[in-house]
Amino acid sequence: MAGEIAGRAAPAPVPADPAVAPPAAPPDQETPDAAGAPTEPAATSLRIHPADRRMVLALLAVIVVSLALRLVTWNGVADGDHSRYVKTTLFGGGAAAVVWLLIRVQTVPWSRLPLLCAALVLLSGDAIHYVRLANPITRGGPVVALNATIPDEATARRSFDFETAGGGSVRFESGAVRLESPPGGTAYMVGKLPAYPDVRVNWWLPVGLAERDRAERIAWRATINRTGGFYVVTEIHSLLVQVVGYGIHITYPDERKTLRGNEVQHPVGTDGKPHEWLLTRDNKQISLSLDGRQVWSAPSVEELNLVKLGETKVDSAHGGNMRVESVSYSSSLIR
Repeated sequence: MAGEIAGRAAPAPVPADPAVAPPAAPPDQETPDAAGAPTEPAATSLRIHPADRRMVLALLAVIVVSLALRLVTWNGVADGDHSRYVKTTLFGGGAAAVVWLLIRVQTVPWSRLPLLCAALVLLSGDAIHYVRLANPITRGGPVVALNATIPDEATARRSFDFETAGGGSVRFESGAVRLESPPGGTAYMVGKLPAYPDVRVNWWLPVGLAERDRAERIAWRATINRTGGFYVVTEIHSLLVQVVGYGIHITYPDERKTLRGNEVQHPVGTDGKPHEWLLTRDNKQISLSLDGRQVWSAPSVEELNLVKLGETKVDSAHGGNMRVESVSYSSSLIR
């Protein structure tokens, strides 16, 4: 009996029905791979890498701090129009984020290169803003300035050009220059003003240079001796200031660009004493003062941008001399 049982063949396995699929694993259950090791569900491949989360938080912190400081420190002279400045600042923050993303897709999650590139984009905008903010013009300094004393001829010629004609002459004295003009002769001096800075060429200059009007100030100390009927003290574009018998005659255009004469009673041309002259101009008014007292004013119609002192008219009725001790010019932005 035992031999019969041992000799019997084992039952053949029942083949699997190919039409019947094996039961699917639950969605959250790990499934083995070909080697038998479990694999993570497919949904986890869409998760953000922890390193990316840290980098994004760091990027947001850098952008917020940079933009907040730039917006808080806005200055009308340094940065120009406020609304345009805000838009430009926000655009810089957006550009930094885009740069981070473009560099990130080409690097590994833990690379700091994307954050560094984004920070450099922000830094370029910050640098321009803070350099403009630190410029002396932003803090009220002059845009163009000339401050000259006349201790000797060499110093005077570094600051001025001297023009003579028809017998006019220039004589350098201790601490002054004397401009002498006989009838029909001229002798005058022109200040060598620095070039006006151009923000379109030098990006680090305050934006206000291109947007704001300027105020000008010309001051000089001089003694005038009139020998003819007229002596020109200064002629700048349409402005003409002359010393005459009764005092000062000022010619300047009105709002309709018509030249008007103005008379000022003053002994400045006959007393032989030094006087302090001051000519100021802004976008509303131009005025002339003598020894601290305003003697004339009118609506401003043009910029000066020039320093010119002395006789400029070739006329037999003109003559005299002027001893100039010091001259200064400044141009600053109106705030």
